[in-house]
Amino acid sequence: MRIASHAPSRSAGLRAWVVCLGCGLALFTVMGLGVNAFTVYQPYLLRVHGFTNAQGSWITTVRSLFALLAMLSVDTLCRRLGLRYTMTVGMTCFALSYALFGAARTFPAYCVAAALSGLAYGYGGMIPLTLVVSNWFESRRGLALGLAAAGSGLPTILFPPLATEIITRWGLKTALYGEAVLGVLLTLGVFLLVRSHPSQVGLTPYTGAKPEQASTPQADRLPPAGLRPIHWWAAAVAAFLIGAPSGPGFSHLTVLYTSCGYDSLLVAFLMSYLGVVLMAAKVLYGQLSDKLGSRTANFLVFAVMLAGFLLCSLAPLGSVPLAFAAITLTALGMPISSVTLSVWAGDLSGGDTYQRTVKWYTSAYMLGSLVTGPLPGLSADRLDSYVPAYLLFALMLLIAAVLVQGVYRRLDLGKRPQ
Repeated sequence: MRIASHAPSRSAGLRAWVVCLGCGLALFTVMGLGVNAFTVYQPYLLRVHGFTNAQGSWITTVRSLFALLAMLSVDTLCRRLGLRYTMTVGMTCFALSYALFGAARTFPAYCVAAALSGLAYGYGGMIPLTLVVSNWFESRRGLALGLAAAGSGLPTILFPPLATEIITRWGLKTALYGEAVLGVLLTLGVFLLVRSHPSQVGLTPYTGAKPEQASTPQADRLPPAGLRPIHWWAAAVAAFLIGAPSGPGFSHLTVLYTSCGYDSLLVAFLMSYLGVVLMAAKVLYGQLSDKLGSRTANFLVFAVMLAGFLLCSLAPLGSVPLAFAAITLTALGMPISSVTLSVWAGDLSGGDTYQRTVKWYTSAYMLGSLVTGPLPGLSADRLDSYVPAYLLFALMLLIAAVLVQGVYRRLDLGKRPQ
């Protein structure tokens, strides 16, 4: 039952941002460490264990499969355990996955560890995070989502050079076990900071300093006028299509550039630089969505990511400036895999269907990542290059952009707030 809306006390506003910080730590763990930073380990897995390129891709595909299964069941778990405890389950799966990665000796064992990492992503990632943020924020919701999602970019800054140094000095297993220990500590931090709803601590949702500027509470929103099933499905197909570039396209950036002869230290630096831009991009997207409207924000994020993937396909040229440009634009477009899906769900649903829409759009995204997961490895093994896969991913981005912008224009959604 909703609490009557009134101007929150100062403590209510502060506590909302503390919860936002906890959500950011959760995404720092399950997405930042579990997905983004894992790209650093892939070249070493191929080298140390003699895995093929296709096997390297299958590890990420297994992760995507179990992430999808978790996303399809996360609403049931949330109803039974609550959002806070569901996120804790996801965080625990992360710590277990990296402990198993460290102990693994065979390819099947790595696949089991990847499955746990996928469960961590599904139970501790964007679906429960989005619902927690929506419960706590009636105003500045886009900014709060952007700040929480920015947590996933921080490991991409810190861990490529750090993990590379640890692997060089003490070996691959030491780095993996170290992440497992860190996962335990972060799990405790998230459990202490996050609460599912402000009513649990006697507070009301955050409405900002000026209540008249607060957006309509998500629970009270009505579906957009003229919304038909074809519009909902068009956005779902777009979510599926962006799963490819945001999933396997992102996770294979390290091997794309190392396979083209770029120095491993330079590639590690590029991945750290990507993390810096990614953090800024997620906050920027939230701000743009709040200030300019989600339609303009969608257009911009699609445009820069498409340009980034086209430049990634030029990696064989060996140009360092082009590599920096590709990484910059790709990172600026990466909010499409997290914050953007939550915004689409809010725009294309009413209060009673919001949770279900978040679930299905995020699941469609993960299904796209799952289906296309083996493509980069197969492209490298069969065609001796990752470039064809990246060109295909760019085409998928273009189609997704046309679908989403078409839906927003047809329903007259996402215009600049008055």
